[in-house]
Amino acid sequence: MITKEYYGKTQDGREVHQYTLARGGVTVRALDYGGRITQILVPGRSGPVDIVLGYDDLAGYEADPSHLGAYVGRVANRVENARFTLNGQEYQLAVNNGPNFCHGSWDRQVMPAEIEGDTLLLRWHSPDGEDGFPGTVEAEMRYSLDETGALTLDYRAVTDADTPVNLTNHSYFNLAGAGSGSVLEQFVQLHASKFTPANEVSCPTGEVLPVAGTPMDFTAAKPIGRDINAEYDQLRWAGGFDHNWCIDGAAGTLRPAAWAWCEATGITLTCETTQPGIQFYSGNYLKGQTGKGGALYHPRDAFCLETQHYPCAVNRPEFPSIILHPGEAYHEVTVYRFGRK
Repeated sequence: MITKEYYGKTQDGREVHQYTLARGGVTVRALDYGGRITQILVPGRSGPVDIVLGYDDLAGYEADPSHLGAYVGRVANRVENARFTLNGQEYQLAVNNGPNFCHGSWDRQVMPAEIEGDTLLLRWHSPDGEDGFPGTVEAEMRYSLDETGALTLDYRAVTDADTPVNLTNHSYFNLAGAGSGSVLEQFVQLHASKFTPANEVSCPTGEVLPVAGTPMDFTAAKPIGRDINAEYDQLRWAGGFDHNWCIDGAAGTLRPAAWAWCEATGITLTCETTQPGIQFYSGNYLKGQTGKGGALYHPRDAFCLETQHYPCAVNRPEFPSIILHPGEAYHEVTVYRFGRK
């Protein structure tokens, strides 16, 4: 069952609603403003724990510099120098991340929403030229909980012209509870034997390298903080982990991508996806903003597991393509499963 309630009005007068999904002992709340996931309540050893960062009101999300909980599009992650060439034409994008483009403007949109049984459906009509991209894209995002409390994110899109599409969710997880402080003692495992190294402005170089023998090796679960301060250019340039890992197995099939665990609460998080990559981000650029309940969110107070196609793929022909053509259907699925150990 999904319920709907009025949440507030944006500064320019658009009404925003919050939707509550509850099933299998898990409660998820999301806005039709940017598809923001505002709360995920899961059972911990001592009762329910809210494991995602967020704000107490709409004004917080409107001012948010960090994409907390957002549905990200039309292209997730970075495009180097905020430009690319497609079919012989160069496109200039919004410059919003140093010299780069990052994530796009969908997290600021109020999206038409429908409740379809146990599924929340958000639609977005992305017009030709939005954020500088060609073609009109009709996108859908579905949020649903199954009987076990697993959260499925189902992304779909079609276009009327060749255009890049790469969609994800930007929830910030802290399995000890939102606002509880550092996540450096929480464990993460990534089912990825390779990663895409980045340059000084966090854009991939085009290489795909093995993680073995480097601080990027999460093939066995380890505390996030174990290697985060290692003398390693990738970590120094990004201020911690903020990289794309290449998920083992065949892209397009739902398979394990990541696992996380907090000893204090016992909560586990398992991520499965059809996407080829996952951006593991250790919250390096949280800005000390005031979040839910007056908590301050400092760097490394959360982590993200952003399933995706590889960053800057539109400029890296050696990466799996993110170009969507007319007549094709973009469809990717990510599942977050919650448990206790």
